Amino acid sequence: MNVAGRLLATVIPFLLICLSGSMLTGCDKELSVETPGVSVGPIDPSNQREFVRQMVGTYLLLSNELQNQYQQFKATDDADGFVLYRNNHWTPEYIANKSAYEKRFYEQKAYIYRHQLDGLFDLFFGLHKLSVHLKHSLLEKDWKLEQQVLQKLTADQAAVNRYLLVAP
Repeated sequence: MNVAGRLLATVIPFLLICLSGSMLTGCDKELSVETPGVSVGPIDPSNQREFVRQMVGTYLLLSNELQNQYQQFKATDDADGFVLYRNNHWTPEYIANKSAYEKRFYEQKAYIYRHQLDGLFDLFFGLHKLSVHLKHSLLEKDWKLEQQVLQKLTADQAAVNRYLLVAP
């Protein structure tokens, strides 16, 4: 075989592999688990109540969704299903929100401490660790850990809700 023939024999299969790969993944929008960017505006006295309400609502939605999915996967004894759900759906949504709140926290740290909102941020930032503990409790069938995490989630939800009462 001459040089041109060998080159074509190498290049054509390579191009076919590249094209078939792009055709398989290029058009399917469901493969992407990206969460759209979350934007959190600045906090000031005129919107502090709305900001707190939004952050509390986001926390409660994420924590309730986590608990509900945990209970459903536990009921079917599907720890791997919960891990996949947590890794591919819950965590990206949580991280998108956490990143937005983290940015706001670092940009307005003085205001947040002055108005005693740092505890709300701490609770929000700690939610991810609780999700990891839930995952391990199901994988290892550690029901004592499960009870500790669920009690902590319930206590944290109550603490988060208290911020609604003290927001000016």
